Amino acid sequence: MIGKVANLGLRIGGGRDCGDVVAQRSAMGPDAPQSARFAQAKFRPTILPTTLVTRSALHGRLAAGASQRLTVVVGSAGAGKSVLLSSWAAGRQPAVTSWLSCDEADADPVRFWAAFIEAPRAVALGFGADAGELLAMDGAMSADVTASIANDAAKLPAGSAIVVDDFHTAAVTAARAMTDLVDRWPAKTAQLVLAGRADPPLRLHRLRLSGELCELRDRDLYLSLAESRALLANFGVEVAPDELAILHRRSEGWAAAVQMAALTLRGTKDQAAATRALNVRSHAIAEYFISEVLQQQPPEVAAFMLDTSVLDELTAEACAAVTGRRDAAALLHGIDAANLFMVALDDDRTAYRYHHLVGEMLRAELRATDRSRELALQLRAAEWLESTGDTRRATRHFLAAQQADRALALLQDRVITDFLHDPAVPAALDLSTVNPSLLTGAPDRLLALAADLLLWGDWVRGGEYLDLLERTQPPIPPDSRLAARLAAMRSLRHALTGEVGEALRQALVARDIEERTVAADEWNAAVPMILLRVYTWLEDFGAVEREAATACAMPSLAEPVKLVLVRGAQALAWFDAGRIAEAAEAASAADAAARRLGFGQHPFTIDYLRTLAGTALECRDLDTAEQLTERALSIAERGRPAFEFLALLDRAATWAARGQIHDALTTVETARLVLAGTRSALLARADELEALLRLSLGDLHTPAELAGGLPAARRDLLLARIALATGAHRAALEYLTALPQKDVTPRAALVRQILLAAAAIERSDPAAAGIVGGVLQTARHGRFLNTVVTTAPQVTAYLVEHSADMRPDPFVERLIVAALEVRATQPGTAQSHGVPAGSLTAAELRILKLLPTSTYLQIAATLFVSRNTVKAHLRSVYQKLGVASRSEAIERAVDLRLL
Repeated sequence: MIGKVANLGLRIGGGRDCGDVVAQRSAMGPDAPQSARFAQAKFRPTILPTTLVTRSALHGRLAAGASQRLTVVVGSAGAGKSVLLSSWAAGRQPAVTSWLSCDEADADPVRFWAAFIEAPRAVALGFGADAGELLAMDGAMSADVTASIANDAAKLPAGSAIVVDDFHTAAVTAARAMTDLVDRWPAKTAQLVLAGRADPPLRLHRLRLSGELCELRDRDLYLSLAESRALLANFGVEVAPDELAILHRRSEGWAAAVQMAALTLRGTKDQAAATRALNVRSHAIAEYFISEVLQQQPPEVAAFMLDTSVLDELTAEACAAVTGRRDAAALLHGIDAANLFMVALDDDRTAYRYHHLVGEMLRAELRATDRSRELALQLRAAEWLESTGDTRRATRHFLAAQQADRALALLQDRVITDFLHDPAVPAALDLSTVNPSLLTGAPDRLLALAADLLLWGDWVRGGEYLDLLERTQPPIPPDSRLAARLAAMRSLRHALTGEVGEALRQALVARDIEERTVAADEWNAAVPMILLRVYTWLEDFGAVEREAATACAMPSLAEPVKLVLVRGAQALAWFDAGRIAEAAEAASAADAAARRLGFGQHPFTIDYLRTLAGTALECRDLDTAEQLTERALSIAERGRPAFEFLALLDRAATWAARGQIHDALTTVETARLVLAGTRSALLARADELEALLRLSLGDLHTPAELAGGLPAARRDLLLARIALATGAHRAALEYLTALPQKDVTPRAALVRQILLAAAAIERSDPAAAGIVGGVLQTARHGRFLNTVVTTAPQVTAYLVEHSADMRPDPFVERLIVAALEVRATQPGTAQSHGVPAGSLTAAELRILKLLPTSTYLQIAATLFVSRNTVKAHLRSVYQKLGVASRSEAIERAVDLRLL
């Protein structure tokens, strides 16, 4: 149990102990009502643990609330509200922050207001003397008491704040007087902060419209991936990046859950334990949720939450159908307003889902306490969904209700149609009541079951059901519609595991049968969907175009397939080939279509997400690249090994661009494990990336070994890089000239051009400047940035050292900045000796940072100084750095990490 999450490691700035927030005195002031007796702890912030995580962004938002009439911090249990506010208070000036912790006893309004009056007396001794007297005499709140409190608040020291924690326990009876107090509150003098699990009933909409409300909510309090990593680290826990990503997604940033995982993982050496750390059946987080959240609700609310936990999507109609309650809509909105771990799925807040982990806990509790009721609720959900035409969800609920025949009958008719048209990701099939051997006499049903499993990521069980089809009696006719569908699903099975050759062969078999039997239905969409990906992996980009045209010409093809999947697959193929601008445009169009159609979480999105991540990386927008890659990974890891493998390589490439070479190598190895046991041709991509990463670390032996398994063009380019690293210019040129000039992709042609420039630079060829100029021209036209600055360190260094000689334009400026970033992260470039940063003045450092991308006139205009002032500062900079020219100054500054 963690109670109020008092030990959650969430800290916003500040280095003082909470004891410094206010000078504590007797909790009972001389003018407090005689009936009120308070413990001193009621006026103290939460004790801050040693596992705090800095959250400066939230610190800034709370500080900004000082200029507004009211600040509210509203979040679910365990979200870290109290620790957040306590750490914010600890970082403020001494003796300006007052604190009040509410409890159930504060539902008595006289007690609450007596405590509210008492809290600021730690800052202002006479605060609320008149108000306390009036409250004691009348035994009730009045307008006079409210006015007196507001008047005294206006006399508090400037920058004061009064924090009321757990206000939800007092809100019902204190709301009217608090509303009056907020209307009178002296915002320019003191900040009023109310924190709780539900919105205070204080006409917040008026404050919001007038710009007088500062609010932090669950979505703000949830930990980011980086904060989850930091919290685990503060508990002494380190997990692999992919394990961390899984844990973060399961917890959805819920601070209590992350802390529980940290406590579970602390001291273990089992890295894979992270995926089990949030197991609701064995973890203390379930006990915390049941006792601190579920059991604290009114009985009808708790029962409603348990009953509706069987639903993936909560609407008033669905909840009413399942629970039989006429007040389902009111209960649903009440749970939403109470911040009971419900996530709105639309802007109008008509559809919701439970927080993933909370939904699991509710379902586990329902099953443990009343299994028969769970089955009845599942059946009600299935029948209602079937009546609405939602056969896919109905199928899953029929299975959960142990009605297998009804489930499979629905599945047989709708499996492909639902996949192509319905954007929602369905729950996994519960096949515990299905006897597969009894389905061998019903091959249509068996194939539909296999198809559903494969399409939604359960490729292992899907493959097993496909294998069962081989034993059906009588055998499937080889030229039948069923045979074509079976070949298509076999192709999908091989594509999911990256077995490219076999996926291609089976897809062509399926197409041949379809053409001979003139079969035409939505199952026909499977073949082009698979081949678009397979041909991209084989780098047969012409075939990709043919498959895209074939797909778009199919009259019955669903709109999401055409606008999201096909366009996204084309975008990825164009990006891999090096047609950056076209790829970015197509991926953005696919993204827009996916958002419009609601397909943002569908497997169709993986290709365009990877393309958008790749174009962001090419532009050196590394944060965006990483975020998009994580989105792609969150979808790909749901049982799509080949797609997960490729997305992991994308992550490794982004980390390598940051200079995190060892983390990137770890991710490459993780990617290999995803395809372990397969003979996938895609594994060569991991070999190539590892070779490049190890080459950047100065390892020449391993890359040479890995080069042998690469396709010819990729092998020659890698061997040329290795030759350049050893100074073997002639060998490098031999590899580069061996590369065929015809049918080379724009990306490969640019890499070859960069390596030729590197060879010319290495041998001090007078033609080097012209070759580099050609590289810049190609890169500018093709929108390449990252490729230019990461392919060859010789070219990167050349760009930095000759930046002053280049004609300035926006592209060159971005290129120089990127080159500086890469140069600074390359192993071995930083020097420990030289001029410390402190020996340069602030003005000199400002000018130095502008030097690589600006002329003297531009520097002067940017800094609002004269050109002569710029020159004077630069003379001093040159002297201190021990250089004689602009290019030498830039190179020296990079070595010293001043740039």
